[in-house]
Formats: sequence, C-alpha cells, structure tokens
Amino acid sequence: MRGSRIERFRGQSGPLDKVELEGLFERGYNTSSKRFLATAWGLDPDKTTPEQLAEVMADGARLDARLGTVSPLQQAALGHVAANGGRLRGESLRRDLLLRGFGETSPILRDLVERGLLVPLPSPGEGEFDIDQILDHEHFLQHDLAVGEALLARFSNESSDAGPEALGSFSGSIRQTVAPSVDSLELNLLHLTSLLGKEALRLNKSGTPNRRSLSRVARGVTLPGQPGEAADELDLSDPIQQDYLTFLLALSVELGLVEQHGHSLIAATAAVEKYFGGDELKRDRALLLAIQNIKFWSEIKSLALSAGRPRVPAAEQFSQFEATGEPLIGARGYVLSVLKRARLEGWTPLDALVTLCAALDRSYLTRVIARSGEDLEPEDYIEAVIRRALVWMGFLQLGESDDGMELARFHARGRQALGLVSATPAPPAPSSLAGCLIVQPNFEIMVFLDAAPLEVIYFLYRIGERIRLSDRVATFRLTAESVQRGYSLGESAANACERLGALSHTPVPNSVSFQLDDWERVHRQLRFYARGLVLRHPDPDRLELISGQLQHDLGKDGQTLRVGPTAVFVMTEREDLIARLVEREGALLVDYLGTLPACIEFAGPMVLATDRLGCDLVTSSELARIGEELEEQSNATTRFFRLDVKRIQARWSEGALQGVLAFLDARIAGGVPAAQALRLQSLLDRPARARLLEDVTVIVLESAEVADRFAAVPQCATLVEERLGDRAFSVYTGSKEKLNEIFEELGIQIGDGDV
Repeated sequence: MRGSRIERFRGQSGPLDKVELEGLFERGYNTSSKRFLATAWGLDPDKTTPEQLAEVMADGARLDARLGTVSPLQQAALGHVAANGGRLRGESLRRDLLLRGFGETSPILRDLVERGLLVPLPSPGEGEFDIDQILDHEHFLQHDLAVGEALLARFSNESSDAGPEALGSFSGSIRQTVAPSVDSLELNLLHLTSLLGKEALRLNKSGTPNRRSLSRVARGVTLPGQPGEAADELDLSDPIQQDYLTFLLALSVELGLVEQHGHSLIAATAAVEKYFGGDELKRDRALLLAIQNIKFWSEIKSLALSAGRPRVPAAEQFSQFEATGEPLIGARGYVLSVLKRARLEGWTPLDALVTLCAALDRSYLTRVIARSGEDLEPEDYIEAVIRRALVWMGFLQLGESDDGMELARFHARGRQALGLVSATPAPPAPSSLAGCLIVQPNFEIMVFLDAAPLEVIYFLYRIGERIRLSDRVATFRLTAESVQRGYSLGESAANACERLGALSHTPVPNSVSFQLDDWERVHRQLRFYARGLVLRHPDPDRLELISGQLQHDLGKDGQTLRVGPTAVFVMTEREDLIARLVEREGALLVDYLGTLPACIEFAGPMVLATDRLGCDLVTSSELARIGEELEEQSNATTRFFRLDVKRIQARWSEGALQGVLAFLDARIAGGVPAAQALRLQSLLDRPARARLLEDVTVIVLESAEVADRFAAVPQCATLVEERLGDRAFSVYTGSKEKLNEIFEELGIQIGDGDV
C-alpha cells in the first residue's frame, strides 16, 4: 500500500494535493525540505505533519494574507502556473514569462518558492530531495514547480486572463510594419536562378558582383516589404539594396542553386529543378538549414549597414570569396534553437524575444561571438538575426501595437520550417488550380501568384520570360528563345499546351498553340551559320557595347549573335566596318574558327603581294597597319604592300621581329623565305654576323663520338681553330705536320675517300 501511494505522485500533473504531499513527506523529501516548507508556512519545523501542512495551505484566510504581500508580477507567475493545470517546469515558466515581456523573473520565482507558494518537486525516481540545496545552487528552475489546490482554485477565475494566451495577447489593433513571406523569397530565388541560367554573373577580383552584370539580374527582384519588382527603384549604390542582393546570392549558393566557376556565378540546373519541384515542407526545411549555415553573408555586417549605425567595409560583406558568415553558424543555430523551443503563438514583444535568446545561455552565445572576431553584445547579435536573417527569409513578420510596442510573429511557413506545426496542408488538386492564369493571344501569360503554387510559376519560368510583376500578378511572355530553352530542358509543345489549358481561365488561343508546335519543329532542326567570324574580347561588358554598336552600324547588312560571355558571331560582308572596329579596339580579336589559307607572297625585297579574293579581313587589316599599299602597282586582283620598319615596331612594341615573322609565316606557303627573314632581322633586330677564315685546313672525323674524344685530347685543343658541326674541325694550315704526328700517335688513319 505504501509503495503504490508513493508511485501515484511520480510524474503526476495538476496541483499539489494532500495525497501527493503525504507521499513526498514519507519518501520524496529529506528532513531539510520538510523543515523548509513548515517554516515557510509558519509552522513548527520539528512537529509539522503533512496533514497539518496541507490544512494550512488550504486555509483561505492565511492564503489571502500571503497573496496580499506578493507583487503583481508574482501573481501573474502564479496565474500562469494555474493556467497550465497547477504545475509547470521552472525553466518553462521563466521562458514563458520572458516571452510575454516580463523580463528576467528568476529572482521573483525564487521568492515564491521561499514563501511556499511554489513548491519544487523531485524528479521521478529521485529521493531525499533537498529544497535548500537546489536553491543554494540555483537549480530550482530545473524542477517542476506546483501550487496547492486552494491557490489553483483562487486563480481559476483569473487563469484565462493571466495564462499564456492572455499574456501573449495585446489589446487594440496591431499594424504590420514589415510583412515579408517565404513565397516572395522563393519567387526572388526562382527569378535569380532563371536569369543566371542564361547569363553568368561576373565577379570582380575582390569577389563582389560586377555592377553592370548585377544590375541586369537585379531589376526583377522584389525588395523586402515591396509588392513589385525593384525596376527603376533599384539603386546599387545603396548598401542596403546591394546587401539584400548579396543575401539572395549567398542563400542560393548555400541551397546549391548557384555554383561558382572561377570569377562567375551560374545556375545549377539540376539542383534548381530538384528544389523548385519539391514539396513545400522539404523546401522550408532546406531554407532553415541554409540560413543557419550561410557562409558568404553576415547578418552582423548587414545590420551595421542600416541607417544610424557605423559603416563597415562593404566590399568584404558583398564578396562571394569572403566567408564572413561561416564563423557565426553556431550562434545562428543557437538562436534558431531557442526560438523553436519557445513555441511562439501569435504576436510577441520583440524585446522579449531578444531577452529570451540572450538569457537562456548567454555564456555560450558570448563565446561563439567572441570566436567569430565580432565585438558586440549578444543582444545586438540576436537582433541582427531577427531583423535581417529571419525577416528577410520571410520566417518572421514585424508589427507594432497601438501603444507603440514592437512585435514579432512567425509566418505560417516559418513555423513549419521550425517544426512548430505537426502537419502540412496537402498540395492543391490539379482541378483547383484552374483559372490561376490567363493565356493571351499576344503570347503573354498573366499568373495570379496567390492562386498559383510554386511549381506552376517554375513551369512558366522554364518556357517563358517574366516581363512584369505588380500587385501579386506576374506577367510572362512566350518567345522563340524562351520556349526552345524549355524544350531543351525536357518540355514539349504537347505538354505545354495541355498544362496551360488546364491552368488557364480561358482556352489557350489557337495562335499560341500553333506557334508552340512550330517552335518545337524549328527546335528539332540544326541551324548552320556560314560566312561569319567570331569577335572575342576579354571584357564581356565592353563586348556587349561593341556588339550593339556594330549591329546598329550594320543595319540590314549583317547580323550579330552572342555565343558566349566573351564572343560574338558576326555574319556580314561589310569588311570595312569590321576592319575599322578591329583597328579602333586594340583588345578585340578576330577568330575565323579554322586555319586560314596562304594568301601572301613576297614580290620583292620587303614587298608583299596579296590576292584580293583570297585575303581575309584580319590579314588585310594587319597589312595596312604594318605597311604602305603601293596603289600604282595594285590592280583588280592583287594588292601590293611595302613593309615599313617603323610601323612594324609600333605594331609590336616588344618583339617586333618575332611578331611580324609569326604573322607572315602563317600566311605564306612554306613560311617566310630565308632571304627575306634575314633581311627583316637586319632591319628590326640586328644584322646577322659572319667571319671569314683563310689558310685553314678542315678535318672530318668518322663519327661524333670520335670527334668528341679528339677534342678532349689536350695536344689537339691547341691546334683547333673552331669546331664545325658534330664531326668537323678547322685547324691552321701551318699546323698540318704537328697534326699528322698526333694522328699517328693516336692511331687515326688519314684517307682521301668518304669517312
């Protein structure tokens, strides 16, 4: 009987009743705890029984007198415990009071324990529980704290006002000040990766995005708190806007949607399809993991860029080479863990969130921040995580009460990412998506973002180009290029027509379906371009300006086609325009994508003849730079040029001889004739030198091995004038007799025939 009575109070819920108190006195509490409770309620510590203590705790008059001496905050704490059934773990009580804006309440909770109004309970299986000891070691919050039955009844009428629901509510209206959403974030990520799939984002040497390249990508991005795309409001000189774009890039890299290749960022097509084709819960969990581990963006430096805060070196924050956020991964994970454990419901004071995160384990957060090299208080860092990372992710929304208190609450998908909801809504049935877009005869598609899930928007990005975004309506345009790009990703005309028909509020116009079929037919063809050349330039932005100007100058006489970041294919017969362009742009190179035929020959000393029909543009242009055309000699089929030494030296300021020989060798059948090469050397470098030797005898030995041994004989070395090749030597004629003696001594036979 005794054992069963003890087991009844282990892990029990509800207030502390007489039966449980008897069990605690019998086995759970040690003598010190019994004396502690008796003294707290004004009883004799040496004679008090559990029955007497229970009777005193249930005495209404004594309870009223005791409650009259506690503060309103302590009454709120007691009411909160009552609202939770009469008992609550100490840490949970402290946390809830922090979240309700009451600040740090450990001292007032300790006072309630010392007054006997909150009774610490041992853990299941724990015996000889010592209340004095847990108070001395500040461990009382790690145990359940219970109120008596009479106190629970006293707060029964007030518990709905003093409990967690009432403490978390605010009277009056609440105005949302910042209302981002995860949906808007994902639309930005989708738009960004779609553009990076067509054109790489160039990075400067410091790792910061190239300004021109970034502006082309950023115009379709929605800035936090704005319903439409940035467009004309985009200002890359504004550090806040550039910081948000850096945040999107860093998040895309962390999600694997974007990859770095040298000094460029490009979309990872397979990863993009996997992410945007996944269900919402998986995407939310991926976003949570990405923001916790984000490396190439720092929330601290981001918040420091705000108005009223000291500026930091922007280049470091915006660089995709500097892992400024990596040292903060642990601190970021700590804040997210605390917010997950807090299980927020509705609007909560922002200051309370910051205080909660700083108070639960301040020492850990301080150490992590210190190791990261940042010099700031934990509260400042937590505010940076909330105001930047979580708000920009769309996980948190900010608001303001009618009395000016700043509030925060989790977005529904933010709660889902943190695991605060047990189930996710089922994906909408295909039939329910009908009418979420309208296909128009002008090949534009209007999609209502609130009605269309992400997979529909991703499908439109695969086959179209977004041209507008305003008031939660996005407009896409179908073009030959965008649709054929979709075909290359696995779409088909039949599937596109069928899907658009199922989603459209009106039937797909016949002109659109016909054109989709026609574009698919063209997509299956292999197109060849002839009579063209490739212009290459190391600067993509400069090449874009050159290409645009060239297309304008060509008009209907040619066409330019961008074939890469640093290359443009030009189809035209206007060689005069290309020649002037090459002459004006020193860094511009012409590539014919093949070996050029020989089209030059020497017609005389320093005079070149070229075939007008067979000479390419680069050769003609280069000859005009290094020589002077002999117009009197030139005719309808042949042009003549006289090479000019000064022009050659100006064209190749370093290595003029090597430069002109390389140019001519590639264009003359068999290369530059030897006589002309020697002439050029004498004019551009220095004359070749020669020496005449008279009265010499040449000896030729039978092999190079014998010649080497002969040269190593000391007596022979004094007779040799010069070695001629690997087997021959020249010796002075006057030394012939001495040489014959040496040959005889060495056993070398002299003959008149071939050696």
